[in-house]
Amino acid sequence: MSMAEQPTAAEHLTRLNEYGPDDLFICCASFEERCLASASRMGINYRTNFSIIFVIEEPLYRKQVDNNLFSLKNMLGARSSKGVFVISCLRDSPVDGIAQLRNIWDRCKPRDPESPFITIDISGFTKIYLLQLLNYLIIDLKLGLPRMFHTAQKYLPTKLTRGVAQITTIPNFFGSISMDKQTVLVLFLGFEPERSLAVWKHFNPTKTIALITNPPRYGNLNYLKYAEKNNSHLLSQPSVEVRNVPADNPYAVKKVLETIYDEIKGSFNMVIGPFGTKPQAVGMFLFCLEHPKVQVVYSFPVKYTRSYLWRKPGPTFLLPLNPSVPV
Repeated sequence: MSMAEQPTAAEHLTRLNEYGPDDLFICCASFEERCLASASRMGINYRTNFSIIFVIEEPLYRKQVDNNLFSLKNMLGARSSKGVFVISCLRDSPVDGIAQLRNIWDRCKPRDPESPFITIDISGFTKIYLLQLLNYLIIDLKLGLPRMFHTAQKYLPTKLTRGVAQITTIPNFFGSISMDKQTVLVLFLGFEPERSLAVWKHFNPTKTIALITNPPRYGNLNYLKYAEKNNSHLLSQPSVEVRNVPADNPYAVKKVLETIYDEIKGSFNMVIGPFGTKPQAVGMFLFCLEHPKVQVVYSFPVKYTRSYLWRKPGPTFLLPLNPSVPV
């Protein structure tokens, strides 16, 4: 597959299928305003047969979730010729959410699995749900990479989550860990220092490679400084090495991980924690497709801070996965 070099700002979403409606549009109704951005940017001629809206329950922000779900159902109902499905699931139960998708798949699956027309707005998904969704579509169903859009958030120097409720290996990303080898832990870092630090303490790795988003979006050096300050305790440890990773280019992220893998393969276990951007999580998924022995771990937060409600949507990007798809 040929690849675009950089994410592309999308003002309007057009159909993938030039001869008729697309097969499927998938998104997630969250408590963040940005979960509405892609649907609101659909061009006047955009049509899809089906839409699927995931709703990840969040009791603290139920009103915001319900309001955004209502808006998405209205917008997508006008664009979906055969129906809109809603999948409601718990934040810490992605397996259940994908099981519900599996149960409805025969009713909304693409007409031609060899050439599906599927778009995913990844903005509202948690990273663990996003990874499970991609695993189901690409590994289980053997579909090609869907078109993906992501709406960034405008910068706000606050912590996004508080506390750590649980550390787990992500289902379908258990890898193959050898007890005879030491571990290199690769952590994507952002504005959630407690979650990444908890994983680091849990694994007590021989070496940690911390991936910091640099250059930051919009060239905002305050973003970079805040991310470094947020994670200062972890970054100050003698066994931690810092490397740069882009914010919104999955294939460039994959290349960074490939370099690390080539340096340690055969000598260490490789474990990854995705606590950076969602496009970085997509890049990690692409890497894991080719390296199934790598393990991916996740820590659930106790709660999301209200800063999510204060952060306004930024640009909507078409991720550089396939430059031939229209924007």
